[in-house]
Amino acid sequence: MSATAELISADILLATKPPRRRRKFPSLGVVFAFIWLISLTVCTLFAAYIPFIRDYDTQIKVNGKTGRYNLGPGWTAWMGTDASSHDVFARSIHGARITLMIGVLATIMGLVLGTILGVLAGYFGGKVDRVVSIIVDCLLALPALLLALLLVYRMDDLKSVYTWLGWLDRKWEITLTLGILATAPLARIVRAQTMGLREREFVLAARSLGAKGGRVILREILPNLVPAMVTVAITGLGILIAAEGALAFLGLGVERPVTWGKMIIDGRADLKRAWWATVFPATFLFLTVVSFNMLGDRLARRFDIREAAI
Repeated sequence: MSATAELISADILLATKPPRRRRKFPSLGVVFAFIWLISLTVCTLFAAYIPFIRDYDTQIKVNGKTGRYNLGPGWTAWMGTDASSHDVFARSIHGARITLMIGVLATIMGLVLGTILGVLAGYFGGKVDRVVSIIVDCLLALPALLLALLLVYRMDDLKSVYTWLGWLDRKWEITLTLGILATAPLARIVRAQTMGLREREFVLAARSLGAKGGRVILREILPNLVPAMVTVAITGLGILIAAEGALAFLGLGVERPVTWGKMIIDGRADLKRAWWATVFPATFLFLTVVSFNMLGDRLARRFDIREAAI
């Protein structure tokens, strides 16, 4: 074989060889978000077994006495003490359990209700779509904060009338309120995704084979909604955590254990004297919300979910 023929065959092989895909590594922001959320979750779940995290009610004494903000950030108390001589770092970790629990449960509630409404509206259309659209538009018409205040106060009134609602403490009131608020945007996103999926070939093929609507939804549409649902849920979780902090800032927070929002409002009056009692809980809240937003944006780009923004 001549040299020219060898060069031609080599060029043909190079032209037919598929290009190597470059492995895209996550950005530093995504890595930090993942490490922060994992570390916070581990510390929250196993706080009772981690030696450097004090108990929730432990008071730090100086010369055998407790005092108002008696210690600033240092080796004894990494983030100082609050107005009751409690460790700010320990209370931030213990409070994260309630904050994350409220956010996760509210996200699950909104995801379930929003998925049901969105799939029904997007798949069946017609009157079902109009009814669901009216419900969603009514929920989105009112300012979210105003609607949250109305729902929480209304639940307080219902507890005074119906004794069997005694289990509905402030923690569950906030969870149900945030779950209702999350339903409308999630339903709108799922509806848009479902309307696109119902015209795809695999859905039309299932219909042509005689599959009923329920089977098509469960076997064909819902599995393809999972990327969008997970992406929106992660982004929405950060928003709901910030919303819980806003409600606590308005005096509707959980009293025990105190959440980040409640710690911020409690230390605001003494911000000049003891800045650490407000700044560090606010930093925990900020880093957690930013981390969820970073992970949500990463998943949105990965799965090309343009409707993931709430």
